[in-house]
Amino acid sequence: MSHLSAKRVIHISALLLCTSDVYAGQWFMQIDNDAAFGDDGNYSSGLTIGWENTPAPTLNKAPGFMRRQSLFSFTQTETEQTWGLKLTQQMWTPAEIAIEAPQPYDRPFAGYLAVESHTAAYSSSLAQKNWLSLGVVGPASGTQEVQEVVHEIIGSSSPLGWHNQIENQLTVQLGYEVETLLFRQDFASGSQWELSGFSHSQLGNFRSETDLGLTLRWGTNLPNSFGRLSSHSGQYGNLSATTESGSFFLYSRAYIGYRFNDLTLQGSLPYDSYVELENKQAALVVGVIWAHPGWSVAWSFNTYTREYQSDPGRHHGYGSLIFSWGM
Repeated sequence: MSHLSAKRVIHISALLLCTSDVYAGQWFMQIDNDAAFGDDGNYSSGLTIGWENTPAPTLNKAPGFMRRQSLFSFTQTETEQTWGLKLTQQMWTPAEIAIEAPQPYDRPFAGYLAVESHTAAYSSSLAQKNWLSLGVVGPASGTQEVQEVVHEIIGSSSPLGWHNQIENQLTVQLGYEVETLLFRQDFASGSQWELSGFSHSQLGNFRSETDLGLTLRWGTNLPNSFGRLSSHSGQYGNLSATTESGSFFLYSRAYIGYRFNDLTLQGSLPYDSYVELENKQAALVVGVIWAHPGWSVAWSFNTYTREYQSDPGRHHGYGSLIFSWGM
């Protein structure tokens, strides 16, 4: 497989995203980077460009393939339903990117490029989402070129070990998440606070895992924005469509889980690697979102436990910045 595969994924995703021109909805861009934690290695950076349709009582006007995908979720009455598409590129690196030789006890270089579709059903106390993605891990993802160009522009260390990265592999993923309200109460100045529980699982040759967690939120317009947060990478609900004026909320999400496989660690390499997957996982996210009818901005700090057993660090982190704008 060559870099042509990455171009095909981009072309397919662009064609899918162009269908959004006939629907009202929200575009968003998410930028992840570990510089927010002064961290090096593991999940290094990511870029997501996506679109989500304005919620409606049914998916009757959605494309046929999205209506079929919604069948992956359980039937839920009195909901707002929506669907969306996104293109994501992510990269993982060892702690020392300026070493040209293989590093058999450190995380290998790995890149990921995928196009993904999702459907969602929201109410003020229950939300369901599912995802279906097609992607590629390896040189065809184009992450090597991205990191080399960015590091040249900002004057950072040149990454020299990408020729040792995880080799090309097509990926198929299916994900599902459900979140239910446990408690909500009015607070001062028209705000509320709430506690909810969620479960997130994904299955595929890229990564298979299942997680259980809690979400704590405080702010305004909480019933109308319930379930828009997610543990799924690059997922961002259409918050602009849920508010008639400015609203905000602070939040924290924490979960524990079990990871069964991870292609960024266990994929084929041109050298012998002694890195072993750490199955038990945990993560904590703290963030804030400010939403208006036409746009929103979100910022979060994300920390997670080690993903492979020989990692000398107990946890790692990255920051996420998200901008959205209505059509």
